[in-house]
Amino acid sequence: MTMHMNQLNQSLAVLETWQQQSVEQRVAIVQRWATLLDQRDNKFSQSVAMIRFQCQQALATIAQTHTLQGPTGETNQLYCVGRGSFLVFADEAANTAALVGLISAALVAGNTVICSAANTNIELDSLLSELLRAGCPNRVATQVAAEACEPLAKQPQLAGVALAAAPATCQRFNQILAEREGQLAQLIYETDSLNFSQLSDSSLCLRFITERTRTINITAVGGNASLLELGSGE
Repeated sequence: MTMHMNQLNQSLAVLETWQQQSVEQRVAIVQRWATLLDQRDNKFSQSVAMIRFQCQQALATIAQTHTLQGPTGETNQLYCVGRGSFLVFADEAANTAALVGLISAALVAGNTVICSAANTNIELDSLLSELLRAGCPNRVATQVAAEACEPLAKQPQLAGVALAAAPATCQRFNQILAEREGQLAQLIYETDSLNFSQLSDSSLCLRFITERTRTINITAVGGNASLLELGSGE
């Protein structure tokens, strides 16, 4: 088994546990990450602001569970979960704020992330160490070498790719995802490392989630079964 496949399998192994935490719990961890970076160095100020923005948008957009109308004796709920494991890659044109913005948006939405940075000015080792210190469970956010990113993107188990990159890099990964077999992958990208046109979109976190419904039949667990007699014609 190649190293990048082993990394992906480890990421998928902790996915369900990470998704079982509420949006509020995941946000609390990522917010602590921002606090640790803020205490560490002023050079992370833009990154800290980006992390906190993504947390605020997640709480406003995907944290609530919606109750749907249903028949008597049944409850139906609509809620959001992460799509799966994401590759988050920053090429030479990207900066730290763009990368951590994508990482934080993916994490609070309930995804695990495999991170990489080709830009040597991005201190990815340090960033992920602080994320672990903030309470992020082991293997929820991991790191691979830049040269492993394209082979990893070809794996059908990967839910999507989030890029902080130049347009040419985004086009190359788009082609890779279009040609691979298996589930359709989500491609999310930020090419504007100055104004962050995509990362500043309040609906960005919606691209990292999918919707699910939960149905509970109250009568099946000892509810008022007499309600079922109404309209039965007997």
